[in-house]
Amino acid sequence: MSTTRRPDIDTVETLLRKARRRGARGPELAQHVPDLVDLLVLPDGTSPKDRAAHAEQIIRKAIDTALDDPAKTAMKILFGLAAGTRRTSVDHRREHAASLMRITPGAFRRPNQEGALILEIAFEIATAPAG
Repeated sequence: MSTTRRPDIDTVETLLRKARRRGARGPELAQHVPDLVDLLVLPDGTSPKDRAAHAEQIIRKAIDTALDDPAKTAMKILFGLAAGTRRTSVDHRREHAASLMRITPGAFRRPNQEGALILEIAFEIATAPAG
């Protein structure tokens, strides 16, 4: 992150849940979840699109650090960060992620699956060393 200020875990989690709908690639973050971009990369005169690209990298790194496979790959799929998942519906991405985890989409969507994984990512983002 580009700041020493720590984001609030609850806020990061809430905004990640919002980002899940459209995806967490830079363009989608800039257009649909600018609050998440502002939280992860403080406005500093850099263009919002550049900051959104940086926010995407923060999310990718958090997924890679916080999770092991198959959960890591499943969350990249859910957030539209895996190849071939951009601009697909959240339902389609959830179905693909669930099959990777060998559970049904309904079971994947439960708080102890998808919700717990999003929370792990939020913790990683909020507690990662700055830089």
